[in-house]
Amino acid sequence: MSGNNMLEVLFVSNTNDHQLSCSVWDYRTGTNLMNYKGGGGGAATHTLSVVRSEYLVAGNLTKPLLHVWPINAQEQMTAIRFVVAGAVSALALSPDATYMVAGIQETLYVWHVLTGRMMNTLSKHYQTVTCVKFTSDGSHFVSCGKDGAVLVWNLARVVAQEENLAPLYTFNDHGLPVTDVYVGTGGMRAYMFTVSLDRACKIYDLNSGALLLSVVFAEGLQSVAVNALETQVFVGTNAGSIFDFFTNDVPRVKEYHFEEAPKQFVGHTKPCTVNCLALSADGKTLVSGGSDSHVLVWNISSRQLLKTLTFKGAITNLHIKLTNPAIFNPEHKQPQVFAANLKRMIDPEGAEEMPIEIMVDSITYDGESNYVTTNYSPADTCYKPQSVVCGSLSNASTKSEDSEELKNLRQEVERLRHINKKLFEISSKQLLRQKRK
Repeated sequence: MSGNNMLEVLFVSNTNDHQLSCSVWDYRTGTNLMNYKGGGGGAATHTLSVVRSEYLVAGNLTKPLLHVWPINAQEQMTAIRFVVAGAVSALALSPDATYMVAGIQETLYVWHVLTGRMMNTLSKHYQTVTCVKFTSDGSHFVSCGKDGAVLVWNLARVVAQEENLAPLYTFNDHGLPVTDVYVGTGGMRAYMFTVSLDRACKIYDLNSGALLLSVVFAEGLQSVAVNALETQVFVGTNAGSIFDFFTNDVPRVKEYHFEEAPKQFVGHTKPCTVNCLALSADGKTLVSGGSDSHVLVWNISSRQLLKTLTFKGAITNLHIKLTNPAIFNPEHKQPQVFAANLKRMIDPEGAEEMPIEIMVDSITYDGESNYVTTNYSPADTCYKPQSVVCGSLSNASTKSEDSEELKNLRQEVERLRHINKKLFEISSKQLLRQKRK
């Protein structure tokens, strides 16, 4: 542990364990830090998410439920029920924990986390969704499926419920189910790595939507992890092997086949499936989890097996997170992230009370700065016209308040209409600009 008391911890989930669904470990020493109870059999693959070091969310392997634990409590939340339309096969939360995307069979469900409001459902996959990942800036998310398709979605358009919404990109380069995806840093300027049972690891440029490279192995691929520099790629197979390759060493061809078996990390009991991989922040340690119920910790440079953690069922998820161990202190009170049950329909009753979120980037602000009025304080943007203005107008009409107050209220309504008009103009211009791109 470093002097600033920060520690890399490992979140693990496994199946066939009815007492402990998920647990946290100091993977360097093998010390168990926390166990989370009540999952009823464990979390499905690609459904475990750590929310801002405050909550743990997992999709039940067999039941139509999401389980949510405060990071420092063994018992899951019970005041709010997270019942969904079916067993969740993929789950991801946006980096700011505002939106949650779940794959249930071939459909994607999108919720606003705080209110539980269902924002949209997307049915563009033809078979079960296998994994979902957000870009580092949270502006887009990627969904993969057993149909071999990889779809890239614009989050703003999804939550705006645009008609006839289509993915930004649709990649159908894999011939068999896509089993895992890694999205690098840089938002939509990142590289995306996908693996499939067709034995190929494919690398895409999200900025251009181009397929850059396809590396083909001798075994079907099940999991992928990439170092921070995105120079070294690790893949786990459905036969128990773990291979790696350096992107700079691969010949400059569109598709490369390993004629000889590359060096591998030998340790999992074969045959088994390497379901998940995770890398330490410094890129020196690899952690793998397999259907053989083992979590293995490796030194990457020497390929030496450092530690083995044994569980009661197949390992389904691994996450390494740098954090302060004090977050597991039971006395620490978690902020409210989940405040309402997940809705089962789009635009349920009460949706009109949903807060409006406006995302402003540097391009929008600079390009449309002439629309921004400057004679109002920042507090004016938090004004609630429905609850204050309309209520005051009602009182004015029924209680015959003086004409001066009515005049002020009319001016306020006119000001809000002006702001609404300018917001509409800004958003329209931005949407048109994006479509032209």
